[in-house]
Amino acid sequence: GKRFSIGTTMRLGMQMVRAIEGMHDHGYLHRDVKPSNFAMGRHHENRDWCFLIDFGLARRYVLPSGDIRTARESAGFRGTARYASINSHLSKELSRRDDIWSLLYMMIEFLKGSLPWSNIENKEDVGRRKIELDSLDLVGGLPVEMASFMEHLRTLDYKDKPNYDFI
Repeated sequence: GKRFSIGTTMRLGMQMVRAIEGMHDHGYLHRDVKPSNFAMGRHHENRDWCFLIDFGLARRYVLPSGDIRTARESAGFRGTARYASINSHLSKELSRRDDIWSLLYMMIEFLKGSLPWSNIENKEDVGRRKIELDSLDLVGGLPVEMASFMEHLRTLDYKDKPNYDFI
């Protein structure tokens, strides 16, 4: 059914959020969080580890002063349409919350087998569909923790640090 079990999804999700958190802690956004940008270890000692890869769209969000970069008026679309946050579809400057929105979409897909916009090819249409479905219905039928995850993301503004431990 193109699905992972709840246990597998949660174990992967915990490792993925820690990988994203590590990148954020170094002052960078990934801006293209999607399943193909994670890889499992190849060797016996790390075969259960999930690694974040492909930093081609990464951007420094922390200035040398330690301040968060000021958001641009318009930043253009970044990422992969299926997993990009609504902010990316709206050409807004991306922040830490947007990497985590992408992770939420991935986890929903892992649990349900697809996303409601999986069969839409045009990125503008994908963005419109995400805006239409931006409610807790998106995580309906999933563990209640997914609704808490989504609600937490909805509280975050551009400069806010996600609560990685909560997630």
